[in-house]
Amino acid sequence: MKIVYLFSGQGSHYRGMGRQLFEHNPVFRQSLLQSDLFVQQQLGRSLVDELYNFTGTPFDDLLITHPAIVAIEIAMYCVLKEIGIQPDFVSGNSLGEFAAGVVSGIWSAGMAIEAAIEQARSIVRNDVQGGMIAVIHQHDSSLKILYQQHGLYLAADNFPGHFTLSGTAADLDRFQLLLEKQDINYLRLAVSYPFHSPLIDSGRNGFDYYTGGISLLAPEKGFISGITGNPMPVIPDNYFWEVVRAYSNFPVMVRFLESKQPCLYIDLGPSGTAATFIKYNLSKTSSSVTLPLMTPFGRELDQLEKLQELIRSFESSSNSISSC
Repeated sequence: MKIVYLFSGQGSHYRGMGRQLFEHNPVFRQSLLQSDLFVQQQLGRSLVDELYNFTGTPFDDLLITHPAIVAIEIAMYCVLKEIGIQPDFVSGNSLGEFAAGVVSGIWSAGMAIEAAIEQARSIVRNDVQGGMIAVIHQHDSSLKILYQQHGLYLAADNFPGHFTLSGTAADLDRFQLLLEKQDINYLRLAVSYPFHSPLIDSGRNGFDYYTGGISLLAPEKGFISGITGNPMPVIPDNYFWEVVRAYSNFPVMVRFLESKQPCLYIDLGPSGTAATFIKYNLSKTSSSVTLPLMTPFGRELDQLEKLQELIRSFESSSNSISSC
């Protein structure tokens, strides 16, 4: 059984994410406090306050949500590392690749947080506006002409019948009305920017993180690109811009991993999104297992214990087979 770490991106955030772990797990707490220092130095604002002390206000400021997602995922990785769980494969989706890059040795946690802030600054400074919508439909091809007519772009294929579109707020509003008329399920994501589309391109102006002589290291074995869905041995300088701009095909990544052998997919993202995508991408004959560690409903400590029980059961089964 191969262990796979998965990290999700924008749209998976919410206030209070990881609260149980922050309050009860010293490793998670220390990692997040370290990230909080980076954020305070760069923005003069407390990430911890934004996550756990502010209530009743929208959590949609990209300057905070961008580094917050990365910081939470890095902290979750530190917890698993502390208890001795190491991945065979690592993959991120969109912004989730920032944390996946840390796990894979591409850059440090501090560099990832600072890059997330710098990228958010650039997008906000260039006044890139828009949004995203997830569509649940049997055949996305039947809607292709319609969403293109509405000026929308295919941002991601998530699993069969489920895809994400990007566009301006006005175009998304009009398309949303069409979906409602046709009784098609959808979810307007809590994102105010048209990620994974050409509309985000102007947001790169000023994202100069790579011009300061910073070099990205070659990833360790097992890094699976969220863009290509396959191993990437060398990371281009513009990679961490492309991860939020390029089209993403989640099923391709799953097919690659499933071609190896059964996997334990561990979702280290805030909302369990990746675990859900994995679940609906697996064939009925797959013996792979998926497990989210964080969800908006809490219970992180219970999920962490469940993960440790799964690991112990896999190790016990493996030892039994070896002794036969």
